Amino acid sequence: MEKKKSCFNCRFWSQMVAQSIGCGPIEALCLSPQSLHNSKFVKATDLCDAHKSDHHGKVDDPPNYGEVSRAAYEAEED
Repeated sequence: MEKKKSCFNCRFWSQMVAQSIGCGPIEALCLSPQSLHNSKFVKATDLCDAHKSDHHGKVDDPPNYGEVSRAAYEAEED
């Protein structure tokens, strides 16, 4: 089993949907369909088994909402 990695550098840690309650840490929405955290707000330091590197950017990166990065990840998986 792969070692758990932090959400901060995961491609599924949202660039577009984030919050900070009070003076707390930034939390972003998890967009990973394989994660137990899917559709939940998670901190950058949270750990997950479904982590995927964000070397091409986040899956919802502005300005095109991740179209370019998602295509790059799909091309790698082929």
